[in-house]
Amino acid sequence: MKKFLLASSAMVAATAVSAPAFAEDGKINLSVFTQFHASSTDADNDTNNTDNAGSNNGHDFNTNSEIKLTASNTADNGLKYGLVIELEADQGGDNNTDENYIWLEGDFGRVELGDQDGANGLFVSGADVGLMYGMIDNPTGSAVKSGDADTAADVADSGDSTKITYYTPSFNGFKAGLTYAPDATEGSSVARRKTDLQREQTVEAGLNYSGSFNDVSLEVGASAVWADTNGKGAGVDSSDNTVWGAGIGGKVGFAGFTIGTGVSYEDGDDVFDNQLTVDAGINYTTGPWQVAVAGVWSEQEANSGGTDVENSAISAGVQYEVAPGLSVYGSAITGDYEGGSEDFTSVQTGVLVSF
Repeated sequence: MKKFLLASSAMVAATAVSAPAFAEDGKINLSVFTQFHASSTDADNDTNNTDNAGSNNGHDFNTNSEIKLTASNTADNGLKYGLVIELEADQGGDNNTDENYIWLEGDFGRVELGDQDGANGLFVSGADVGLMYGMIDNPTGSAVKSGDADTAADVADSGDSTKITYYTPSFNGFKAGLTYAPDATEGSSVARRKTDLQREQTVEAGLNYSGSFNDVSLEVGASAVWADTNGKGAGVDSSDNTVWGAGIGGKVGFAGFTIGTGVSYEDGDDVFDNQLTVDAGINYTTGPWQVAVAGVWSEQEANSGGTDVENSAISAGVQYEVAPGLSVYGSAITGDYEGGSEDFTSVQTGVLVSF
């Protein structure tokens, strides 16, 4: 059964050209990006009657565009505060806002209020080495359906649901975070029922270490997620269930190489299938060039009388920065997603522009 929400939005990629830093106090900073993707996919499962199954078995073009507004200021007492609003700009989209939140920062740490990823983001996996679109962590522009097996980071957390997150200051490279989301609603939505089939009372906790030793960088991250689900629907009884997930991983950087790996486990109680996922990735960057290879393996244990599912894939990509804010890339992925596209091969290329 498909989990209620993946861990993060695919709109922002590690290899995308990074947005400018915050403007000076009191100023509004604007950054934008538009991407053009072309993909071609061949998959055994070409049925289109469910979102989790169909793959186009052909080629297609699509865009991915976003407008980002940021602003910040510093109070007389030293408190820093600001906001971030990310607006989707593609035609045909139902959700016109990606993330929208306020942040407060000082000697006490940092607090984020609103629609933003939570403390589960402190987790590190093999996908964090820097992967291109169309690879295991980056389905934007791709027709491949993974069946919830993209990376070890895909734990069913609170996503962009409205929440409160607290991050501690960094102590000798260590940082911790804690998130609370009362339900799965976002933006101006308010839950109308005390119980429903959505995730409720979600808590995320994360711990991260980042440091460097001579010419070697090291980052290790672990996280855990808990949530209640209560309610009944057509053929579904999720009363008094608690779902949870946990993961740990890390990455090492040296001489232009970044190597990472991660592992996570989810217990879906009676809401979704239990899943164990392992991923690994390597990125090499030299000048304007980036080359990456990454793979993922997962096993879903059916807890509702269904069939166990095993998913695996390997992917590779290359990206070249033509000029500041202008990059081109190409990638390929092949594997067997028993819970999605089944046996598949997909190739993808595109142009990325950001200011």
